[in-house]
Amino acid sequence: MTHRGRAEQVPTRIFRNDWGRLTPPQLGVWTPTLTVSVVIPARGRSERLALTLAALAGQTYPARLLDVVVVDDHSSPPIQLPSLRPARCRIERAPATGRGAGHARAYGAHVTSGKVICWLDPDMVVGPRFIEALVRWQHVHAECVSLGRVLFCARGPEDPTALAGLARSGSLSSALAGSYGHARVARVLEQSCGLRDADHLGFQAYVGAAVSLRRSLYEAAGGVDPALDLGQDTEFAYRLWQAGGLFLPEYAAPAWHIGPATPARTRLPSARFQSTALAPLMPHPRSRRGLPTADGRRVPLVRAVVDVAGAPYETVSGCVDRLLDGTEQDIAVTLVADWDGGVYGGTSANPRLELRLIQARYLSEPRVSFSAVAPRTGFPSPYLLQVPVAWGLGGDTLARLVARAERARAGLVELFPESAPTRGAGIRLWRTRALTRALRVRSEGESLADVVSEVHGRYRMHAGHECLQDLIAPRSTEARARAARPSDGRPGAATAASDGDTAVASRRDTSGPRKGRGAMRRLVGRLGKGLARRRRRP
Repeated sequence: MTHRGRAEQVPTRIFRNDWGRLTPPQLGVWTPTLTVSVVIPARGRSERLALTLAALAGQTYPARLLDVVVVDDHSSPPIQLPSLRPARCRIERAPATGRGAGHARAYGAHVTSGKVICWLDPDMVVGPRFIEALVRWQHVHAECVSLGRVLFCARGPEDPTALAGLARSGSLSSALAGSYGHARVARVLEQSCGLRDADHLGFQAYVGAAVSLRRSLYEAAGGVDPALDLGQDTEFAYRLWQAGGLFLPEYAAPAWHIGPATPARTRLPSARFQSTALAPLMPHPRSRRGLPTADGRRVPLVRAVVDVAGAPYETVSGCVDRLLDGTEQDIAVTLVADWDGGVYGGTSANPRLELRLIQARYLSEPRVSFSAVAPRTGFPSPYLLQVPVAWGLGGDTLARLVARAERARAGLVELFPESAPTRGAGIRLWRTRALTRALRVRSEGESLADVVSEVHGRYRMHAGHECLQDLIAPRSTEARARAARPSDGRPGAATAASDGDTAVASRRDTSGPRKGRGAMRRLVGRLGKGLARRRRRP
């Protein structure tokens, strides 16, 4: 995949996916300025490609700003360009390092340089305003992902010259009468008011056969995975959504597949393929994930971050073990400290020894990684959980936080103790999509939480002792009695700030970490300076 970059700063703050706040320029009465690279991955079927290129030859978008690149995915014989084609059109042969639609799309993006990338399938027929209609949105907002209206037509013009004539005369739609749309996309659009009210599954409206987006956003999402042939659209759309893409349907940009609606054209992987190949890469939809494995997920639902610098071993293990043992098992934990700053040497009173103890305990835990820098977002995971090391979560607390975030569609869910915090802030569950977009629009000195609230909403909850436990402060007799008194019929329950949602208490015994300290010290002593260090993957 492409090395991740940063998307451009955007001036307009959009709430969730409500693209209705944007006003694109009217077709035919504006002056485009952005360069566009149209990438067409193709293998064989030159006669179909000739129709696509003939349609692109008559676009209203300025020819000096339009590049068309056909990526020949190891066709035999090699594809040749027809005489009727756009002024700036070339063929790029896919390298022998890979093959398939994902590889061709990724390579096409790599060898082009337009500010906007537009993908088009090699059997698509489009009208003269297709590029103009899609790309006008990228002129308005850098996060826009324009979705063309993909249609299917059993029969169509066979001659490129005749097709070009129909397009110029405005008769193309009439010639393709009887076409029908993409059933899944139509259903998603209908249920979400044209994606303006889309939930966390809004990316399912994406069909890569006719799409445009800014190159900066493409790179921020990591690019198309070249290893995926089938399903690369779905997986990339998921990452694009997490990267903050503003998905919108452009009904003025129809694109027709000439021929039957085969799986390769509809971009609908089978349920088996989604469960086995795509589910490890994308936590949503969760119904495809199945039960977590002992080795964790390649892309977890929640990326938890705990800053353990200067914290005692017992406190860290108490915090981390509660996270790993909770009912929400689709989680990975990143421990942040200066792991390269000398975890070797020192005495029992030296914090470096504490880091060695922590590292030795979790080196064999596949869901735990070590980093010197806290990640800014949870990407590509949909959630980032910030946990101060002094707080221990109850068994069901994380599961309830995630459920609340999805029901309320909140960009930030905060969990605070009933009493004033004594050890740092409370727990924060950030929606990656909201956090990523907030980082692009935040002004200097502006609270990140306030910006996330503005672009995606915020939800606050209060927790009892059994839901959120202070791992450092000793519990007084009065505190124990207060935790035991039920405020809503259950001991220690968490209460939501606005609607009384609750999180269930943990029943974990916290005595284990303290009892195991001596044995862990002896283990670290035997490991000595040969202790391996694991790093979080970039």
